[in-house]
Amino acid sequence: MIRNIIYLLMLIVLSATASAQQPTITVGTKLDYKFFLYGQTVAIGMTVKSARDSVQLDWNLRGLATGSYLVSKEGFQNGSKLNFVQPAASSVLRLADDETFAVISKNAFSALKKDGKFVYNQTTYVLKDDGAEAVFKAGDRKLDVLHVMGVEEHGELWILNDPQFPLICQVKNNPVGINYTIVAIK
Repeated sequence: MIRNIIYLLMLIVLSATASAQQPTITVGTKLDYKFFLYGQTVAIGMTVKSARDSVQLDWNLRGLATGSYLVSKEGFQNGSKLNFVQPAASSVLRLADDETFAVISKNAFSALKKDGKFVYNQTTYVLKDDGAEAVFKAGDRKLDVLHVMGVEEHGELWILNDPQFPLICQVKNNPVGINYTIVAIK
């Protein structure tokens, strides 16, 4: 009887630990997003093709159109602007060296962790203290995210708490009218 209880407790602890594990974003990781633009909802899948020095995200719009975003090594390390330009199908959109897409730069993430804020697109984003009540999920997976809010503009970002790949999991109240949220990480 006691042995069964111990096994049951171990199973509960292991399953709780597995459900709270932070995903590691690497080459081959699939990201499913829902974009909300100008009153429309669009599901877009992305596959991480490079994630170390530069970032390449191959996007797929329901099999109807595909293409890639390419964040340069300089942009991934030091970028200070988010790019929201819709890419052309069957092409690679190479971002400027100060731009990122779907991630913030490693330097911006470092500033956020050190100072509780960073500047992107000439907007200061400040870390919000949401406490334990703010749980962010992608599907049924809990994610460890940092929630920031813009000072000059009132946009909000939820950023994966990962210095190696600070993925933007959600954009809300974006002044340019393009919001999105991650629905699955595989």
